[in-house]
Amino acid sequence: MGTTKINLAVESLPQFRCCNLSHPDAGPQHVGTIHIGSESIEDIELACQDAVNGLPSRRPIIEMTIPSILDKTLSPSGKHVINLFIQYTPYKPSEGSWIDPAYREFFAQRCFALIDEYAPGFSSSVIGYDMLTPPDLEREIGLTGGNIFHGAMGLQSLFLLRPLKGWSNYRTPLQGLYLCGSGAHPGGGVMGAPGRNAAHEVLKDIVSL
Repeated sequence: MGTTKINLAVESLPQFRCCNLSHPDAGPQHVGTIHIGSESIEDIELACQDAVNGLPSRRPIIEMTIPSILDKTLSPSGKHVINLFIQYTPYKPSEGSWIDPAYREFFAQRCFALIDEYAPGFSSSVIGYDMLTPPDLEREIGLTGGNIFHGAMGLQSLFLLRPLKGWSNYRTPLQGLYLCGSGAHPGGGVMGAPGRNAAHEVLKDIVSL
C-alpha cells in the first residue's frame, strides 16, 4: 500500500487540544511520534479501504514527528519543521492524478484539516511544505509503488517467501551481495532486524572461507 510524506515548515508548535496547554514552549507531547486519526481499528480499516478503492484516505492515518524540538539547527528560533508520514494513498487514484497540483494540494489540506481537529490552528501555522506521493517516492527514492516495505507484507511474501522463494537467507545469486533492507525477512520498520540477520549470514560466510 502506498504512502505519502509531507515535510513542513511551521510558524509555531502545534498546541494539542488534549493537553489543554496555552504556552508556546515544547513539552513531552511534542517529542517522539505523534499518531493522529488512528483512534480505533475501524478508523484504520476505513482509511485503508479508501486507498484500496483508489481514493486518498478521507481520514488518513498520520504519524507526526517534530525533529526541530531536539535539533535546534533545523529551523530558525521560534519556528519548526514537521514531518508527516501519511497512510494510505493509492499509487494511481481512480479519480484525479498526483501530477495535478490542485489534486495534490487538496489532499495536503485534507491532512492539515485533520490535524486541526487535534491541534486547532495548525493549518494557519504552515509556512510551506514539500509533498512526496507514492509515484514521487518511487521515482526519487526507488520505493516501488511508494511502498516503504519494499513490497507488500502479505502472507505470500513473509518468512521463507520474503522477498521470494529461495532468497530468504539474505544471499543473492551474486557472491558477496546480500539483502538487508525492508524487502528481506522480517520486513520493514525501524528495528533493523533484516540488517542484523544479514550481518550474521555474512559472518558465517566469512568464517567458512
